[in-house]
This record gives sequence, C-alpha cells and structure tokens, in this order.
Amino acid sequence: MSDNDRPTNNETADMEQHSGWSISPVWLIPLAAVLIGAWLLYDSFSDQGPEVILSIPTAEGLEAGSTKLKVRSVDVGKIEKITLADDYNGAKLTVQMNPDTAKLLGPDAKFWVVKPRVGPQGISGLNTILSGAYLQLRPAKQRSDKRHFQVQDNPPPSSTSQPGVSIKLVNDGDNTLSVGDPIVYQGQNVGQIEAGEFSVENRQTVYTVFIRKPFSDLVTDATQFWLRSGVDLHLGSDGVNVQLGSLQSVLAGGVTFGLPDGVAAGDTVAKGDRFKLYTTQDAAIQDRFDRRLEYVVLLNDSVRGLSAGASVEYRGLRVGTVEEVPFYMDGFELSSFSGFRIPVLIAIEPQRQSLAWANWSDEEWRKHQLQFFENGLRATIKSSNLLTGAMFIDLSFDDRNDDYEKTEVGGYTVFPSVPSQITSIQEQISDVMDKLNKIDVGPMVRQFKSSVSEAEATISSLHDTTEEVNALLRQPATQNIPMEIGDTLEEMQRTLGNFQEGAPAYRQFNDTLDRLNRMLDDAAPLTRTLRDHPNALLFGRPEGDDPVPRAKP
Repeated sequence: MSDNDRPTNNETADMEQHSGWSISPVWLIPLAAVLIGAWLLYDSFSDQGPEVILSIPTAEGLEAGSTKLKVRSVDVGKIEKITLADDYNGAKLTVQMNPDTAKLLGPDAKFWVVKPRVGPQGISGLNTILSGAYLQLRPAKQRSDKRHFQVQDNPPPSSTSQPGVSIKLVNDGDNTLSVGDPIVYQGQNVGQIEAGEFSVENRQTVYTVFIRKPFSDLVTDATQFWLRSGVDLHLGSDGVNVQLGSLQSVLAGGVTFGLPDGVAAGDTVAKGDRFKLYTTQDAAIQDRFDRRLEYVVLLNDSVRGLSAGASVEYRGLRVGTVEEVPFYMDGFELSSFSGFRIPVLIAIEPQRQSLAWANWSDEEWRKHQLQFFENGLRATIKSSNLLTGAMFIDLSFDDRNDDYEKTEVGGYTVFPSVPSQITSIQEQISDVMDKLNKIDVGPMVRQFKSSVSEAEATISSLHDTTEEVNALLRQPATQNIPMEIGDTLEEMQRTLGNFQEGAPAYRQFNDTLDRLNRMLDDAAPLTRTLRDHPNALLFGRPEGDDPVPRAKP
C-alpha cells in the first residue's frame, strides 16, 4: 500500500465511530408519534361505554346511527347496527352506550321501544311522532356483566321498590286484562296489573297485582275484587240497571275491590295471597252466601224468562236464588212429574240480611220450612219486568193451601207451588169460552136477522115517505103556501088595526060590552031567585018561611 492509499487521521476516527451500533435522533419523532397514537387509542377504548346486543321481534321505526337509547329522557347510547337474528325470527340491535353507563346494566334491566301508544294510563309517546321512536332503558338494581337483553313489547310495570303488597287474582271468565291496567278504589288509582299468565290445565288466568301503600292496608282476607267497567248495563229480574263511569274508566277499565256490607274487615294479607276475580259486584256479593238450602219447585207455568241467577223473593225481600232452569238429574224420572211439570232448582240463603233467622242451623231451617209448607207457604212464578220479560220465584202464604204432603224428587225436597195468576186468568177465560161455546146462538142469529130485515123495511118506507114529501114540496101550490100565509097575516094585522083605541069599531065594541054588563046586572036577581027557589018561576016567590013541623003536646 502506498502512502497515498493510507487513510488520514480524520477518516480513521470516522471509521471507528461507524463500526459501533447507534440510533439516529431522527427516529425519535415517529417513535413519539406511535406512542401518542397508542395512548390515544387506549384512552378512546377506555372511555368508551359497553356494547349491548338487543333482540327484538321487528326493527320497525328504528334506524342505525340515529335511534337513541335513553334513561329518563337522557341519551345514554345509540344504535350502531341493525341485523337479522341468527335464526331469522327477529332483529338484532347493536347499541353502543356512553362511557360510565355500565353500572346501568344488570340481570333485571328492561329495554322497550317508546312510540305513540293508547293504553290504560292514557296516551303516551306523542313526542315520537316528529322525532321518531327511540329505546328506553330501566336501569338494573344490581350491576353485572350481562350484555344481551330482550326488548319488551310494552313498557314494564312500575318499580316494585315502592312499598306495598303483591297479590294474585284468579279469573275464571273470558274477560281479559292487560299489563298496566289500573287497580281502582273509590276512584283512586292504587295499583296496577303487573303480569298475567293463563293456565291451560286449570283454564284460569292468574294476574299479578301490585297495590302500593297506604292503600294496601285496605286489602284483607275478606276483600272481594271485581272487574271495573266504564259502562255497566244489567238486564235482569230486578229491572234495568245502567251505571256510567268517567271517560277514563271507559278507556282504561281495570279492577276495583271492596268489602261486602255487614262483613268485618278481617286480617291483612301477605305477598302472593290469592283472590277470586268476579265479573261484577253483584256476582261477588252473591258468592258470599255459601249456605244454601236447595229445593225443587215443580212448575205448571211456562218458564220463559226465568233463568239461573233470578231472585227468590218473599213479599219483595230477596231470600234466595234460582240455581238451574230446568233442573234434571239421574234420579229424576218422568213419573215424578205429574202433568209434565218443569223442575226448577232454587236455593234459600239464610245469610241474607232480609232473613231474621240467619242463626238457625240447616236442620232447624228445614224443620221450620216444613211447618211453613203446612201453613200454606207456596211458590209461584211471576213477572218482574215487562220490558225484558224476566221472571222470578215469589213465595207467599195462602190459607187455602193447607193440604201439604212432603215429597222428594231425586233426593231434593219438593217446594210446593201453585199456578201463577196469569195461568189462573187463562183458566178462567178458558172456562168462559167453554160456556160460550155451549150456548145455542142459532135462534138468536135468526131473530137478529129478522130484526135487521124489519129495520131495512122501515128504512125503505121512511125513504119512500121522504121522497113523497120532497115531491109535495116541489109542487107550485105548495111553494105558494108561504105567500098566502103572508097575505093572511097582513089581513089579520089590518083587522086588528080597526080595533085600536079611538077607532069606530073599537067604540062600538065597548058600547056593546056596556049594554051586555047592564043586562047581566038586571038578570042577576032573577038568577039568584031561581037558584034559591027553582019553583018560583011557576008558583011565584014564597011570602015567608016554610012552616017547621012540630010534635003534639
């Protein structure tokens, strides 16, 4: 190597420096950028809320990227994605919640869609008409890592954290209630229906009802529940009963409760106690009478209008109920019903306030009942309402009905009966018609025809006479009679005018009357003499009195 090819001292120092590993300061800039990005990414993920998956039957009205999730009208999240469910039987919502909202989630968290609704609590969700539907969340009481929930069709009931009591109502009828329907007591909303489940095995619907404090203290073991309707129309044996409630009660309906009259309040209830749900208040009151003395009434009358539930009354007071119309059972035979009378099952209810002997035992009741039968107590069917045609069983005493013999049909004592007044009237009318049918009306009809013929002949003769009179009146001579009568009257007036005072004829007439008076005055003595002495005209007037004969001395 030549001297020219040898490195200098500076080149030797540079070579020594490059022979070792070192980092250029330029690389610090991208390294810092990576660190800052990682910190920002971590900060972003750490500040982001939980992601929730919601299952819903349909996503109608919901939009990804715009539909909000709210709690008490405060935004806590937003729907990020909407997809079909894995089994294609619904939709799946991916909701991104805001930071610090994980504490709202738990096993009892509730999700539902807020949209316009008309329900028991009134009209809600009208603000969504313009803004669109959104999701509502009821926070859980206990926090958990659960992130998959089912969206409910309706808003959940009010929070059970309120003090009160939760009971069960058993409904055997076909009336249905919805979750959220109110429980009302004397017009006050005291609770609501929280859940309902139909039992196929028992054919009953069991409702879970929550009644809040202090109204829960009103519910005791003697309380009765019945359906509440805004319009209650009842047509029965007691007439027409119409009850109208408020507009809210018509829309909401619900359930109400109370204590029967004359019943003690009883003991308080516990959670989960069961009560029967009645259709009406009358049905609830009727079910309270659990003591029944059943009898069979054999009726000769028509039972049209008589139905189960009709009243059994004594002088206007209800003492029982008609149980079944008609009433047939295995022990009944046609030979048991003379005249094919219709059996009706009735029940006397001693617990009614109209009966003063409610403390009698059943045996005492039956014993006294037989005495009543012997004294003339009878049952009959009567009409209670002409408009509806409803009938009822009336009990009354009749002194003429004292021939009672105890009889039984199918193990039931027969309650003696008599025909109704309508049937009696029909029988009387039938007797009258029979008597009328026995009357021979032939001679009467012939005589009537003869009288009619004579009347027709008389009318014809009268008609002919009228025609003759009309013909006579139409003759000229007859028509001149009024004129001749008028002339005669004028002559009479002229004649009478000659006898007016001062006329010559009047003076002559007066002179004649004067001479006649003088002549009568002159003839008066002669008339008296002839009256007193009729023979004076032949023998003259006697000189003295006639001699009076006397006896010899």
